[in-house]
Amino acid sequence: MIMEWNFKDQIATRVIEYYAATPPVEEQIMHTQAVANYTRMISVMAGMDSHTTDLMEIAAWLHDIGCPNARNHYGDSLPAHQQTEGEKLVREWLKDETQLTDDEKEWLALAVGHHHQHTSAVELHFEPLYDADLIVNLWEGYYDKEQAEEKFRKLVCTKSALRLFDLFFISNKK
Repeated sequence: MIMEWNFKDQIATRVIEYYAATPPVEEQIMHTQAVANYTRMISVMAGMDSHTTDLMEIAAWLHDIGCPNARNHYGDSLPAHQQTEGEKLVREWLKDETQLTDDEKEWLALAVGHHHQHTSAVELHFEPLYDADLIVNLWEGYYDKEQAEEKFRKLVCTKSALRLFDLFFISNKK
């Protein structure tokens, strides 16, 4: 049986090809794949419908595409810089896309442009992406492990992510 090559797969492939041309390749691709996988898992665990889950996963694939441009323009990929560059790039990449509505394109651009912002995650309803990025960033060492639990419990948006956090970081400490 041949599986259909869907839009989500096309976006994932485009992102991987984009990162392959803009080092550091491995770290960026692995981070993005992990965030996409956890975003999907959190969305499914939260009971989101398949279309919304797919949009969340697309947002996750796109969430850090501003990093290469931020490094080129600002010399770093700090959250504010990567979000600004990412939002612009999403708008450019999706402007002629016919498989998404204008509202979906706008939502994707805003999710990428605000993906480090807790308030925006709640207001724009991309909580699974926000939470997945928190989990992966914790694993990658962006937060001090001693303070991570307190920080995560304050910032987490979904019960699904909190369950994963407990499984990954709390229950295995015992």
